[in-house]
Amino acid sequence: MPVQTRSKRSTVGVDRVERSSRVKRIKGSSQSLVKRPRDLSTSRVEPVEGSSQVKDSPNLSPPRIEPVEGWSFHMSCASINTLPVEIVCYIIRLATDVPVAFDTRSEAVLDEDRVETPSLIIESIKTKSSLSIVSKLFHIVVDEYLYEIILLTKFPGCMSLRRFAAFLRKKRRGVLRSRGERVRRLELNFFFRAYDWPASWDSLWGLLPACPKLEALALLFQPEVDPSKYWRTAISCSEQFARNIARRCGGTLRKLEIGGNIVFPQHCIQPMLDRMENLEVVYLRDVDHGALNRSASKQWTGTLLVRDRMKHLHTILGHILRSDVIFHSSPRLRHVSLPASVPPTVLDLLRLHAGSIVSVYYEQNRVYTPLPAILETLPNLEHLVVREWWNTGWDLVLPTQAHSHLRILTLFLTVSSYEARSMLGDMESLIQRVEERNLPKLKKIRLGGLFRDEHRARLWELGETWGRLGITWEERRDITAWHGYL
Repeated sequence: MPVQTRSKRSTVGVDRVERSSRVKRIKGSSQSLVKRPRDLSTSRVEPVEGSSQVKDSPNLSPPRIEPVEGWSFHMSCASINTLPVEIVCYIIRLATDVPVAFDTRSEAVLDEDRVETPSLIIESIKTKSSLSIVSKLFHIVVDEYLYEIILLTKFPGCMSLRRFAAFLRKKRRGVLRSRGERVRRLELNFFFRAYDWPASWDSLWGLLPACPKLEALALLFQPEVDPSKYWRTAISCSEQFARNIARRCGGTLRKLEIGGNIVFPQHCIQPMLDRMENLEVVYLRDVDHGALNRSASKQWTGTLLVRDRMKHLHTILGHILRSDVIFHSSPRLRHVSLPASVPPTVLDLLRLHAGSIVSVYYEQNRVYTPLPAILETLPNLEHLVVREWWNTGWDLVLPTQAHSHLRILTLFLTVSSYEARSMLGDMESLIQRVEERNLPKLKKIRLGGLFRDEHRARLWELGETWGRLGITWEERRDITAWHGYL
């Protein structure tokens, strides 16, 4: 008869047990057979059939194995359960790690494939969940990383979120840290039915206080389409929500993304940033500039010293710089996203950081043409990212005199890119500038955004032309612009 394992869903035949007896277990090792996960193709840590099992001991020391006389012993007989715990941890960490989820380098953020990253996170969560049921050793090892990333793609309901937050806060006996203290990234990306910002959202249903060690926070949820209006309604978040982010995550948060249909109040931006000690990347999709004279309340606490404010901030994305917002000096500022109309205070910010800014994203249009003057203000600029707009050309983008440091041009294509009067259609003008040595260090041109198959031949011809000039031509379908529509 088959021998029943701890899992009721699978059995191990007697003949398999007999084969496994070629390796004799030392007294004290566990004799129980552990069910293997159904799919560990991504983890590379599947135990070999017939291997000895790990003793259920607090120190997790693997059992010794010795060959039975008359049988030759090979490494293939040993399973991962016979390896030192440190090596098991290392293997599991390699199998489940998602480095891009915590990569806050400016270049990595700008080039992130924001469709692939959630897929990698989901696969990692599935792998960790499968590994955690292999054995007690695996469960203890994986549990350290099981709640490292929380990604919610479907709204489970307010009560479910509150219960989950309570589950994360609860500390188990003999464990120093709660599960919530192990969470490094929290991402909420789902649709729901709502028309205003209720008070329960100020703490994200209790998730913010339950996860005090967050390094990355992404809020991309948005309301469902209103059947009577056929569009999504933007929702303005509260000042209390901004204060909670600064108070709960100000000491650890390195990357903050607030997108979807959430509108962030302008008067809360600077007070929040003044209390975030380690923030490196900030993205606000939409900012409420309506109440320009409104001041932040006196309930803000924990303001950092001037010398410690924004000292790590290097990337500003979204519509933060769309109006007169006075920012403190940020010595590491490398990338800024600019709207079509650049306010005077933002121009002052660019002049203040002219020596450190090496990358700029600009939403090009024909009404406002400040980009040539901006490029003159930033002599160390190396990477210019521009979103195409109708009826524009390179004369509205580049200054008349040479720019000695520009190395990369990234152009995000739109529907108007394929018209005659566009930056894509005006490539001859750009080629002329390069041949006249106005861009002596230009080495690469990248295309992102909307690609049309009927224009593939034209793009190929342009790539051949730029190749003859020694400039790399790349079509990057994996990157999207960090503008208002994330």
